[in-house]
Amino acid sequence: MTAPFWTLNSVAAPAASLGYARARPRPRRVADDGVSRDGFWMGTLSVEQLDDNYDAWRDLALRSLEPNAFLEPGFALQLARHAPARSRPRFVGVWREGVCLGEARRLVGLFALAPAAAMPGGGLARLWLDKQAALAAPLLDRDCAEDVLERFLDWLARSGPAAGVVFPRLVEDGPLHRALLAAARRSGRAAVRLDRFERAMLAPGSDPDELWTRGAGKKALKDLQRRRRRLAEQGAVEFSIASSPKEVRDALEEFLTLEASGWKGKSGALLADPALSAFSRGATRLLAREGKCRVARLTLAGRPLAMGVVIESRGRAYFWKIAFDEEFRAQAPGIHLLYELTRAQAARADIDMTDSCAIANHPMIDRFWPDRVAIADVAVQLRGAVGFDAACRFDTLRRGLRASAKRVFLRLLGRKAS
Repeated sequence: MTAPFWTLNSVAAPAASLGYARARPRPRRVADDGVSRDGFWMGTLSVEQLDDNYDAWRDLALRSLEPNAFLEPGFALQLARHAPARSRPRFVGVWREGVCLGEARRLVGLFALAPAAAMPGGGLARLWLDKQAALAAPLLDRDCAEDVLERFLDWLARSGPAAGVVFPRLVEDGPLHRALLAAARRSGRAAVRLDRFERAMLAPGSDPDELWTRGAGKKALKDLQRRRRRLAEQGAVEFSIASSPKEVRDALEEFLTLEASGWKGKSGALLADPALSAFSRGATRLLAREGKCRVARLTLAGRPLAMGVVIESRGRAYFWKIAFDEEFRAQAPGIHLLYELTRAQAARADIDMTDSCAIANHPMIDRFWPDRVAIADVAVQLRGAVGFDAACRFDTLRRGLRASAKRVFLRLLGRKAS
């Protein structure tokens, strides 16, 4: 039988207190010593240890204060497994004793820390935010979220030299953001917002025509309808959504081919990187088995014009990827797909928000999804107010320089940010 999560700490309680005989072989050791405090236990976990305890991770995702599809085991574990060794995150688990009758310990928190080589910024550690993810929120049991955060901050302050830690890409003023600020106040730590932007989102019950008119104007809606008629002159235009595991598997292969044929070509497409293509296949298949992945498909006479991948977690959907046939660019196939997907997502009673996962001021989706969700990067002090302030200033400067360099680069290439 696979060892449960709570047995993975290297210096937890004596073996007898855990209900095991002292002669029983010890489980695999974690990277550092576990820490006990008021019934909470902490320790780091390797990718292999997380894989062994997939069900405990999935159970935590169901109880989490706020959903994050990008830290669901089906997504994050696949992404970490296929990442280069130097880029793999360090997972930190938090357990609590005696939550339920007959239960020794329960996983109540899971954090993914960026590797040391991937956290520049003058003394700020960071939660892991891969390019494939739109959020970096940890998973926290809703019944003890503030306690878990406070203990994580204490543990991190003891385990390294960082002056603070950055929680990137949190939904601003969401339950997790509020819990983080409360935990910082309780422990006497400063919290600073380093960045904030708004990205497009779709609310349930939205009407595509009303959204198009409100965001882009009546002329844009009429233009879309005109282009749709032009496409229909060449064959049947059909929209469908793949949702079963087999449908998602087949549709994902079609998506990868379509994406690779476009402007991303040899550099940005998933298919161009063996590790990313393996990750995307594994993640979408695992998520589809749990009913958490769908692939939208717009076809012309059976030929894919545009496709989009949507992943889900507890009532929240994320428009993760989109690709379209460049040969039909003049007819805006991506916008036609977005229109149909808008109608489909808005009609679902089980989805309370669809996050576009887009950058701020996205040139396409912002016009057609005029509602916004605010996203923030928050730094929390671990030690030394002076050092923390200096680290935050350095991080702000670094962000500004990076944004300026990106704008210049895209201008030289003649491309828009996306």
